[in-house]
Amino acid sequence: MAVSASAASQRVLVVEDEEPLARVMARTLRSRGFECDVALSGAEARKLIETQDYAIALLDVRLPDESGYGLLEEMRSVRPDTAVVMISGVDDPELGTAALEHGAYAYHVKPVGATQLYLLVVNNIRRRSLELEHRASLDRLEGMVAERTEQMRRAAELQSGMLPASPFKADGFEIAAHFTAAREISGDFYDWYRSADRRVTATLGDVMGKGLPASLMMATARAALRGVAGVAPLDSGVKQAAGVMSAALEVNHAYVTVFHCSFDPQSGELDYVDAGHGHARILRGATAQELLGERSAPIGIFPDTQFVTGKVSLRPGDSLVVFSDGLLELRPDLATKEVQLPYEVRRAQTAQEMVDILAQGARDQELFDDVTVLALKRI
Repeated sequence: MAVSASAASQRVLVVEDEEPLARVMARTLRSRGFECDVALSGAEARKLIETQDYAIALLDVRLPDESGYGLLEEMRSVRPDTAVVMISGVDDPELGTAALEHGAYAYHVKPVGATQLYLLVVNNIRRRSLELEHRASLDRLEGMVAERTEQMRRAAELQSGMLPASPFKADGFEIAAHFTAAREISGDFYDWYRSADRRVTATLGDVMGKGLPASLMMATARAALRGVAGVAPLDSGVKQAAGVMSAALEVNHAYVTVFHCSFDPQSGELDYVDAGHGHARILRGATAQELLGERSAPIGIFPDTQFVTGKVSLRPGDSLVVFSDGLLELRPDLATKEVQLPYEVRRAQTAQEMVDILAQGARDQELFDDVTVLALKRI
């Protein structure tokens, strides 16, 4: 029975100190189409493996100049892709176990018949081939994972770079935010900027979903809302932004909840649109808390949604606090809107201190949802 062309090109090394046996084994394998070299000692085997690559080595446990186990370890180091089968005249389970522990494919007891020898070589070459294919597949997979990880890292850096630096202080107010993504990239976002009339526009949004699709929608939502800066009244601007987002939201079967507001630091007047968000509180100093009454549907739920602008006034010392629903994972008590924010938050002297207290622990645990908190404090 001849081996296939692919198997015939595989080279075999026989390391056996009994020369007649070694020659018989080599002759048998050559008759079956294998290329075969013979080494009668460990020293001869070393010279051969330095210059030749072998698919399989049949290695005697006892060699005249050393133990076959020592040569086995060296071969596993120098030629890790070579399948090594240990052959011994002793039927000893402990020797067989030691051979496998040292990296041998198998342990076989002499004598070895011609058919048995052929099957021993063929089966272990096949096993070697499968292992090499498996290793190559793992290498490709690891390469793909590493490439994706690098892409996601760069995407996270880009996304983080889109967020304004916190805190931002100017005459009459301070605005700050905290953001922790549940995955590398996020569907949450916050944003703020000043317009030509010195008003401050601030936004906190939460795209349904997680990962890359949500992050792409986040960028679309942020750009659309920035694109309507200066459009009055505020609800008209949000309506225009929703129109820009509509096609992408429909394709992705997604929606966005948004709290979008415009604040006048001089008068304290704050106009807002709450598009399905709901997690917004007004703190009156350190003692009182108010919920905002005007609500609209999330962007992308209904094509004909009419957004409503609400109005509230911040006095010196008052604050607006808005957060995404991911914060409820850390602070489930906040799910009840009538419950006041924690005492230490209400007593905080700065907006940055507020968001840091609320989001404490977000970066120390595995999150199911993104955590974003924004605070605007009138000084």
